[in-house]
Amino acid sequence: MAIPTITDLRPGGLRFTDQTQQAIVTAIVGLDSWFDSMLLPGGYGGPVAHWWDDCLTYQGPGLDWRYEGIIIGYLNLWEATGDRYWLNKAQRAGDDLLFGQLPSGNFRNSKFELNPGTGGTPHEAACDLSLVRLADALRKNGNGEWESYNHAARRNLHDYFIARLWSEEAQTFFDSTDLHSFVPNKAATLVEALFAMTRVSGDDRWIQVYAMPTLETVLAHQVIGGELDGAICQNSFADRKIDKFFPFYIARCLPSMLEGYCWTGDERFVEAARRAANFVLRWRDADGSFPQVIYPRGRINRYPQWVAAVGDILRTLDLLLPFNFAYDPQPSLDWLLKGRRQDGGFRTAVGFGKITPFGKHNDPRDELSVCGWADKAFRYLTGLVAASPPRTLMSPAHKRSVRSEAKSKSL
Repeated sequence: MAIPTITDLRPGGLRFTDQTQQAIVTAIVGLDSWFDSMLLPGGYGGPVAHWWDDCLTYQGPGLDWRYEGIIIGYLNLWEATGDRYWLNKAQRAGDDLLFGQLPSGNFRNSKFELNPGTGGTPHEAACDLSLVRLADALRKNGNGEWESYNHAARRNLHDYFIARLWSEEAQTFFDSTDLHSFVPNKAATLVEALFAMTRVSGDDRWIQVYAMPTLETVLAHQVIGGELDGAICQNSFADRKIDKFFPFYIARCLPSMLEGYCWTGDERFVEAARRAANFVLRWRDADGSFPQVIYPRGRINRYPQWVAAVGDILRTLDLLLPFNFAYDPQPSLDWLLKGRRQDGGFRTAVGFGKITPFGKHNDPRDELSVCGWADKAFRYLTGLVAASPPRTLMSPAHKRSVRSEAKSKSL
């Protein structure tokens, strides 16, 4: 099986009720409208609430991982509907990254919760992944503009990640230029971008020289055996691994492992992905939510429990379905869909105020809809749309065209 090059894999064998299918479509339409409302000159803006920090003062455009889900989500809709309206939206978002790229190759305001700033990880790699996916879509659609988007991703990968973060001695990418810290989930996103670049360029050095050694380092951070079997350490400093295990971040490592397996045929990679997925699912609560972080000896901090970001967990688990893996997505899909707001956005979390003992029960950050979390719901849900989508996912112009064609056939 090959990993998709443009749009996300549409999982086979999943069956949802009519009510759930309608809720998925309603959520997609709402998110599309909500993203439009968040557009500012220069890109998608708004506040950021996060486990690590918040960015509530700066609310301007952020060229970070929000573009991964927005661009690929619109590409998913384009493939499902054949409606160029969605491809145009993906390209418009890609233009934000083109115009926001700096002479250094970095993207302006790419640090998400630490904005404003540049050099954000995994954020710039996520931008690269979306740019290469977009470039491939345009190329295969006969649009010569594809080279501009591919070039922007290539510049960032070469001039920033390889030139400044690659360690020849360690044979991996560090997380910053001044600290020898390795973060598996961030490196995994970069690995995905490197694989995507090889597919478009035909140059396998991106994979052989950089992606595969980095992927080996990701696997070296996985726990083997015991109650934490399959978990992946959050990060490491030199040889010291940090034993904190975040289900969300572990899930984001899965696609890179499957990339490694499909490239090499080495069963270690798909087995590592299954172990990681099973770890994530062992900690899923009955309501479909996931704890924020698990520590050794079974200690956990449940809060904040992500809502919109659960889309990424489900998306990456679905990638494993063709690889002798099965699970029930419905509880977590229900948890996700319950987070839809009246304005079409998705709430960020439950329990920001409960991170510390005796914290407050109501925290306004829970209710925030954040572009860089909502995009994860959008990408997952658009990946569930069948090849014959409902008319509600067609643009007004496409609907008129369909009606006109049907009318002419009836004459």
